[in-house]
Amino acid sequence: MRVQLSATLTILSLTLNTVSSVGLSVLEGSPVTLITTQHDKREDILNIKWFYNQTANVVYYVPTTPNEKVADLFKGRVEFNKTDFSLTLKNPQRSDSGLYTAVVETLNKGAEAATSYELSVLAPVVAPTLTVVSNWSSSDSCNVTLKCTGLNVSLISSCNGTFCSQEGGDRFLSIAFNHTIVSCNHSNPVSWRQTTMELEPLCPSYEADVAPPAGISPCLLKALLLSVGLIVMVTAVITVHISYKLQKTK
Repeated sequence: MRVQLSATLTILSLTLNTVSSVGLSVLEGSPVTLITTQHDKREDILNIKWFYNQTANVVYYVPTTPNEKVADLFKGRVEFNKTDFSLTLKNPQRSDSGLYTAVVETLNKGAEAATSYELSVLAPVVAPTLTVVSNWSSSDSCNVTLKCTGLNVSLISSCNGTFCSQEGGDRFLSIAFNHTIVSCNHSNPVSWRQTTMELEPLCPSYEADVAPPAGISPCLLKALLLSVGLIVMVTAVITVHISYKLQKTK
């Protein structure tokens, strides 16, 4: 048996070069099923083996026998499907991350790696923290500096009431601004958490009922709105006056 296992591992190390491993990320504690891709006739299959990191035997199964053999290290932790030869990790932990390879031995082809998975078991991300570094406001301006912190990474954001810039962070930590809400987003490939903060209370003196378009100052916007209002009023008065004259003429 030891000679057979050694020979299988030698063949496995040679055939892995021709089988591309599939990257797979799962949430810690969530069951995951690794499916084989072999398409040989069942009667031609001599045995199936699942390996962990190319050396540790997980499951050994001979189709002509009723039960599979599960290695002591994996007993109670995996399930083997004797129909499609898939392997299920029932409660994967971060320590279970690694390379899982299915080796199928047939009458015609011998032992070949049928499929390979590079499994990453990840813990759910923790909710990020969003703290105020500084804030200042007046009737026509607002400036708030925030710090968004996730696991081992943080970023600084400067908000002016209509837009938030970002310095630092990475693809798993970002900040967003929507109306008056600032959100700090922390994620990994299998989970996502968010912390939000109202920006308006941090700028009590800032009058931002109508956010001016980029490049237009609040004072200019107020002047434009006042001008439009006056034009509408004058137009209404003229229209009423003309209508009155026309009716009087009739």
